[in-house]
Amino acid sequence: MPELVVPGVDDAARIAAVINARSQAFHGVTEESAEGVARWFALPSLDPASDMRLAVDADGEPLGYADVGGPDGGGPKASVDLRTGPGANALQLLFAWAEARAAERAGAGGVVQFFVDQKDMALREVLAGEGYASIRSSYEMERGLEGQLESPAWPDGLDPRAFAVEDAETVFAAQEEAFADHWGFEPATFESWRAYNLAETEDPSLWRIVWDGDQVAGLCVNRPARGEDTTVGWVGSLAVRRPWRRRGLGEALLRDAFLRFAERGKRSAGLGVDAENTTGAVALYERVGMHVVRRSDTWERTV
Repeated sequence: MPELVVPGVDDAARIAAVINARSQAFHGVTEESAEGVARWFALPSLDPASDMRLAVDADGEPLGYADVGGPDGGGPKASVDLRTGPGANALQLLFAWAEARAAERAGAGGVVQFFVDQKDMALREVLAGEGYASIRSSYEMERGLEGQLESPAWPDGLDPRAFAVEDAETVFAAQEEAFADHWGFEPATFESWRAYNLAETEDPSLWRIVWDGDQVAGLCVNRPARGEDTTVGWVGSLAVRRPWRRRGLGEALLRDAFLRFAERGKRSAGLGVDAENTTGAVALYERVGMHVVRRSDTWERTV
């Protein structure tokens, strides 16, 4: 019988192994690295003792993983990430723990959300049976980087620069403002942003920050890999503040990212996006040659 244990940062590789076995079975790709998982233990919004569980068999082999997060500032909402390996029999055990912990974090009348891969039929069946409903979808999109890539056309008057660590709080504030009108936005803290984006495993030399005088107009936070797959460059955050939208800045940032990835020898570029994004992001990504490769859904119910 499987059992649940509280993981520590030393278990990051075991958690990544579960995530990647599942992703390989569903899509033939890897999603996460041990270094990436290790960053989760530094996030202020996750307390391993209360919010993270690893399911293991009698021999200690990992079978599944779940964590329960919430808004950095608190609030009546909890978000669950639950993943089990192919054929693992830990789903019900992890689900029971995650739902109980999520209800505790959200409080009476609060909302609990699960994020579910389109091919995870086992979890979808459990959620449907427990009264959850799918309310929103998100896509992962990719494009190859072979051949001649188009250079970015920067809008007049704007100054694209490399990221400078002394500008970190200004960049964070600009990203928060740019995403504030997106579906599901939850304000973050600078400490949480810094723990995730400026970890030792990150490479800010891939980032591009675009300035208009002393104002950040837009930014592109790029990552050198998609999980363990170092052949894919990943656009972690692409943000353009409202006063600078509809001027081609988002497209320029993307094309700049493609060139940077190609210079590093990446075979493709990828990103994630809300399927119903109101800023026209999906159309923009399609215009620069990206296409949908995976879908995941948000399932929700009120506690």
